[in-house]
This record gives sequence, C-alpha cells and structure tokens, in this order.
Amino acid sequence: MRPTPATPRMAATRLAQRLQARRLLALRLLCAAVAGVAGAVWAQAPAISRAAPGTGCVARSGAPLAQSTQYVFSYQGGCENGLAQGEGRAQWLPRGDAAAAPVVWQGRFDRGIFLSRPAARAARPLTDSQVLLDLGPLADSEGKGGRLWVQAALDGNTPADACAPVALHVLVDIHSPLGSEQVARQWLQAALQHWQRACPAAAQNLVRLMLYQGFELAADADGHLPAPVVRATGSLQGRELLFQQYSNNAAAQQQHNAGQPEQQREYSANAQRLQAMVRQYQARRVVDLPTLDKNLASLRGQVVLVGVRPERILSRRLATVRTAHRDGWDGTAAVVEGQEIARWGKDSRLLAVKVQGRSTDVRTQDQVMLQLLGSARCSEIDCEDYLLMPGGQWAHDKALP
Repeated sequence: MRPTPATPRMAATRLAQRLQARRLLALRLLCAAVAGVAGAVWAQAPAISRAAPGTGCVARSGAPLAQSTQYVFSYQGGCENGLAQGEGRAQWLPRGDAAAAPVVWQGRFDRGIFLSRPAARAARPLTDSQVLLDLGPLADSEGKGGRLWVQAALDGNTPADACAPVALHVLVDIHSPLGSEQVARQWLQAALQHWQRACPAAAQNLVRLMLYQGFELAADADGHLPAPVVRATGSLQGRELLFQQYSNNAAAQQQHNAGQPEQQREYSANAQRLQAMVRQYQARRVVDLPTLDKNLASLRGQVVLVGVRPERILSRRLATVRTAHRDGWDGTAAVVEGQEIARWGKDSRLLAVKVQGRSTDVRTQDQVMLQLLGSARCSEIDCEDYLLMPGGQWAHDKALP
C-alpha cells in the first residue's frame, strides 16, 4: 500500500514533537553538567558548620559531618552570635540508616568549637579544617607570662583534639629576650612540660613548635598566623625537648650584629675564660659530645673540654650528661666519673675530662666514659659564656694551642 500523504497539520505536529525532544535532551545535558560542577565544588570546599533547624546555632565540624545529604544535625544548649557557646549537645544523625548510632559531642563549646579535653580553656577558628585550642598560661623561671595554643585538625567524625597537635604555638611577653638561645629554649621546654601534663597518655612523637612575641595570637582573614620568632621541630617524648630542626630569627639578628664593639668585647671575654680552662688542665681540644662519640678512637687518652648539661646522677661519683649547646636533633649522652659530681646541681658546666673507652654498664651501655679532672659552672644553659667565640662562632670541634 502506498503511504498516505502528510497533511500540513500532520507535518506541523511532527516538527513540534522533534523540537520538544531536542529541548528535553538539552535540558538533561545542562542538568547533568550543573550537577557535576556542584559535586566538584562540594568535594573541594568542605563545609565545616551549619545552623541547627529551629535554633539557628552553629557547631563547627569536619566536612563529613557537615554534609546535609548524609547527616541530620541538631543542637541543644548555649548559643551566642549564632555559635554554640558554653554547655551544649551537638548531634549528627546518619540519613537513611535507622539503626546507625548518631555522632554526639556533649560538653563545652567555644565559638562553635567543641572543647573535647578538660585542659582546653577556649578555642578559635583558624581555617576550614583547623582550630586553635587554648591550653592556658605559661610562666618562665622569673614568672613572666606566656600562653600555649595548640593547633589541631577537624578531621572525620571526631572533634579537634589538643592531644593530637598539628603544632604547638607559644606566645610570650614582649620583654622576654628571645635573642638568647637559653631563654627561647626554656620557653619551648616549658610548653612541652605544660602539654605533657595536659596529655600524659599522648603517643605523638614529633611536632612543629612556634614561638611568638606580643600581646595576642591572631590569624588574618585567610587563617594565617604571624611569622614566629622561633621555628622548631621537636620530640614530644621524654622530659627534655630534643630538636630535629631549629631556627631563631632573634638570635640570627644578634649574630648579624656580632661585629658591634660591645658584642665583640663579650665574645673576647668568653674566649679568655675558655683559654684559662685550657691552661689550667692542659687541654688539647674543645669538642661536643657527638663529635667526641664519632672520634673516640683518635681522642682516647686526650684531655678535652666539653660543655654539658647534667642529666642523671647515678652515684656520688658517676653521672650521665648531654651536650649543652645543640643546634639540631641530638640524643648523644656520655658518662662522667669524678669526686666533684657529688656537689653538682642542675646547671650546665664546662668540663675538663680525660677520654676513656665505652661503658659496659647496662644502664649506660656503649656511652663514652669521661674521667673528670675539673669543671666550671656556666652562667648560660648552653655554656655560651665559654663556647661562643669572636665572630659569633661556636667552639664545637676546635684544636687548642
């Protein structure tokens, strides 16, 4: 049979149907593109907080909890300027799984940030995924003021934890002389001890430490803190802070000014004190413990000078020591034997010693043994008053005339 010729009305109807189909296809493609872009933006820019229905109050969280497609958020408790403040209870209930347990943060909030540890006194937002937690005041040996802030991450379904730090930030009094390595390191040591008291069971090893000077530690609009005076990476394990990396801008500036007449006089006085020890004990070299440990075979039997900090008194005649001045990571220890040890305190000392062999005692296995001939108490913890020479150079491995 021959097809029936199309009428003008039928042709118009078919044309309208084809145009409608094309419009529907274009709309589907546009929706797919918008959804893809929206998904990419969501993945790149995690939301960290939102307002609870009925309260308008925000609790800051990591990106997973903030996704409204996955969790229903609710909050009960104190609220200030739209942020959870004081005692409260934030809850995230998973969508689509009636049997799933909710994520609950109950306790104290500050500026919308949950204070998960009793030691945390306050908090400040830093970036979308990190906060600052205030662990309270510090004081140096003279009672001068400082404060310890812990940078911590909002990660996964857990609140920011001061005992899992990204970095420790120490803010100190503007009058604290941070150009002195002794003072700067004392502040960092105080921060370590303060953090360890707050987190006695923490397992973290290395952490970044920053030391600032001023009245307030505040980030800019992009979440960047001001440049610190001291930057370091140190071990949180043990009683003493051991550095893997360390830099002190204030000390570097002092080094730059080393050519000034007053500084030159101070360095010359240090050299005179060192030379007096050389003449008194007929020493051949001044060394630090890492150098001595590496070169024991060539130094055995020689009299050398070494600046140390007493570490542990083993008996009235026996003690372990560590190097007084350390620029980086150093766990080297040595054993010193002599009658004078019974009168030692905690101050650093410049020792005149005769180099022996290595210890066979199980308490000090393989540490270098040093026979004590005499010592002088250092006025600085790093024995700067004996070991910092003209030109601002440290006497770590130096042959003596």
